[in-house]
Amino acid sequence: MSYRRARWKRLVWRAIFAMGSIGGCLHAQLESVHPNEVVSNLFVEAFAFASDQPGKGRVDIYVQIPYPEINFVKEEEQYTGRLEISVTVLSAEKQQVWQKSQLVDLHLKDFSQTVSNRLFSLKQFSTDLAPGTYELLLQVTDQESKKVETLKRSITVKDFGSDSVGLSDVMIARRVTIEGAHRNIVPNITGVIGKEQTSIYFFFEIYTRVQLDSVRLLCQFINPKREIVAQLRKSELLTGHRTQTIWQIDTPAIAPDRYILVVVAEGNSPSDSSQKFHASVSRTCLVRTKYMPTMITDVDKATEQLRYIAKGSEIDYIKGAATSEEKQQRFIEFWSKRNPNPNTPQNELMEEYYARVEFANKSYASYLEGWRTDRGMVLIRFGPPENIERHPFDSDNKPYEIWYYYNQNREFIFVDDSGFGDYRLRYPETDLWGRIR
Repeated sequence: MSYRRARWKRLVWRAIFAMGSIGGCLHAQLESVHPNEVVSNLFVEAFAFASDQPGKGRVDIYVQIPYPEINFVKEEEQYTGRLEISVTVLSAEKQQVWQKSQLVDLHLKDFSQTVSNRLFSLKQFSTDLAPGTYELLLQVTDQESKKVETLKRSITVKDFGSDSVGLSDVMIARRVTIEGAHRNIVPNITGVIGKEQTSIYFFFEIYTRVQLDSVRLLCQFINPKREIVAQLRKSELLTGHRTQTIWQIDTPAIAPDRYILVVVAEGNSPSDSSQKFHASVSRTCLVRTKYMPTMITDVDKATEQLRYIAKGSEIDYIKGAATSEEKQQRFIEFWSKRNPNPNTPQNELMEEYYARVEFANKSYASYLEGWRTDRGMVLIRFGPPENIERHPFDSDNKPYEIWYYYNQNREFIFVDDSGFGDYRLRYPETDLWGRIR
């Protein structure tokens, strides 16, 4: 046994005996992992439309992979990335109803493109499904690094032929170009709307089974408090039983936050004005300040989460702003002073910091938010450890984990005193600011 290994065995015993555990042999059911885990920047979104096949809906699935997520290899005068994208749809009973895989080759000329968060690969898949609820599974395999990333989400396909008036899902468009009768729509599948944008494009379809010349459209932005903070109206002429609509609206003057976007269509029967038809559809979206990471939806919360790298006076200064706009500006100024590369639009340090916060919230939450836990604190400060030893099922001792940071010459021991996943830092015996715990 190496000196390092023997030393750590002694430290484990010291931590366990400090808890009052019964002595004896340590029968560890050891799980050793290499947690190269990061918050995935992959995006997958599905939009349901009426299908040409009776009784079914057409589902368009978009997969967006930012270039920094791809391992590019230099080959002669270009950089090549190779991916395999696999999309699977499962029924509510977990039975596979559709699957498709696609190999993707990417060839770039400039190294700066390979690390730009503004560039990405966008692929589309389509299938026809009966009305119902499904689970979509995405798997992306990097052919060079063999890294595999997975995502899952639910899909709901409505019965588009059952109502007098119906609406498809709403797609927020990143870009729309029209050449004659041809429309080229690039979807914004992240659902993020920048406040610096002057206009937003919504694409959706209107379906009618009754004779109508037009419908009245209403768009509402509803905040987490269920307040309608903005609404817009327009009238749309119908071109038949299926009308494709591109609605360009001015970006509403609303605070950065997560919203429910609701689109409502209403019409009156030409033969009987008292007879009204109604349809609605909703989706979530995020309005954010320019260059703000997508995971930040609340500046007050994001300011609290600065505690691991900011002084108390810096946090108080941000919180003490007179208005929400001033608070956002002070928050951005804090990070601008710490931007490792001011020549790029994104602040990579801020992106990485809040990616760690999000990962901690997803992985380590107990009765505390994940970022407030001891494991969350260490992850946010030092990043993913190079190795973790997990001991969740020792018969004579409480569950514990050892995190190794070999390159930083640091190790941490966390013990779950309660048995409910609330791991506390036991070694070192001081916190990261040198205070006795």
